[in-house]
Amino acid sequence: MEIINNKYYEGYEGEGEMQFIRYLSNGDKYVLKIWDGYFDEIMREIQPEENGWTGLAYYYNVEEPWWERPWKIQDIDIVIKQLRNIKTEQLNKEAKELLIELCDILSSSWELNEDVWIADE
Repeated sequence: MEIINNKYYEGYEGEGEMQFIRYLSNGDKYVLKIWDGYFDEIMREIQPEENGWTGLAYYYNVEEPWWERPWKIQDIDIVIKQLRNIKTEQLNKEAKELLIELCDILSSSWELNEDVWIADE
């Protein structure tokens, strides 16, 4: 079964859309659809580490592979740490809520050893 959450894309239909796709251990697929403006707002708050960009921020700032095809998030634990370290004062209400949801999705998938992919639709 495919479960779709489009809460963070409603009202933005036809504009840029990101998808976080979690493959659940029970065989289901959970798809979180996001307006790319919210995603960009969150990603702008991640700063490079001492040795440069890492985790999701590396792909966002350097390679952007999701423009070409869906790709599996590597090092989910690093991505979780990056997202949890974001200072939310600068984020709007929806981006703050989305950040919490992304942390929850990634944390659960990491604990259960599930894959999460990103796609640009």
